[in-house]
Amino acid sequence: VAIALLTAHSCSGKLFPRRTKVTWVNGIAHLPEHMNDPTFVISTIFGGVNVDYCHNPSAMTSESDTLGFVKDGIQAGGHVMMGRFTPEVDSLVEHLRAALAQVGRTGRVIHIAHSQGSVITWLAAQRLKPEECKRIEIISFGGAATICTSDFPFARCINYYAVNDPILNVVPSAVKALKSGFAFGDGMQQEIIFLATRTGDPVTDHGLLNPTYLEALVWEGQRYQSLFMSPLGQTGAAFVGPLSSTVTWFPNFAYETTRRAFIAIVRICALLWEFVQNAITSLLGKQEKYEPILMKTS
Repeated sequence: VAIALLTAHSCSGKLFPRRTKVTWVNGIAHLPEHMNDPTFVISTIFGGVNVDYCHNPSAMTSESDTLGFVKDGIQAGGHVMMGRFTPEVDSLVEHLRAALAQVGRTGRVIHIAHSQGSVITWLAAQRLKPEECKRIEIISFGGAATICTSDFPFARCINYYAVNDPILNVVPSAVKALKSGFAFGDGMQQEIIFLATRTGDPVTDHGLLNPTYLEALVWEGQRYQSLFMSPLGQTGAAFVGPLSSTVTWFPNFAYETTRRAFIAIVRICALLWEFVQNAITSLLGKQEKYEPILMKTS
């Protein structure tokens, strides 16, 4: 009888799954018009469900606005280094609470965060009530902060990092987990997953919809459909799912801008290093002096 009751409960759960809402928040350098395409891709991967986004605004006025891009980076640094609560954080708190209201007390919000969006989510979590956190799952990609259940009572936290993602330089907790050899120790490493690069390019691998993170995002979409969609819903999603394979090299202007900025910074650092070396050599009096070679005469 007990087995029959458990089986019936499981079947009813699949036929009448709990209400859910999928949301996401972006990283730096996203103009409003750049939010629609990623939202469509996430919706496709998650079985065609409606996806809401919380736009983390950019200081950029156009795709070629390098100064605005730099301002975005400075603001992100303020979030990471100083834990600054900005209007973006307040907007995300309101966004998540609105999503919770839609799904009700028994529902679940699946929140996807990328790059700076992860540290904004980490800050927003500090303003959410424990009972609110318990109804939210966090999926972070290349996050500027790790979000773990040891810090917040979320229903689930998972942090994906490409092993060569440049963002690791500002996330000590993720670096610690990487150096630990993926050992389980303080109750946090199992919520941090490292992915092998699919492109070999650190800047490209940081992109949410580029191959490395896209593969994990597709897996999360399959998990979501398995847990939260009825069989009928999954059947309908099967016609939409294959489209996700067409976004493997989804273009994103922000990462091209990042690439150019990264290369420029490396070149500047190389020039500065060469200047310092020449200055030190000059001060120590070790600079080479030209001495003509005297030819012997017979």
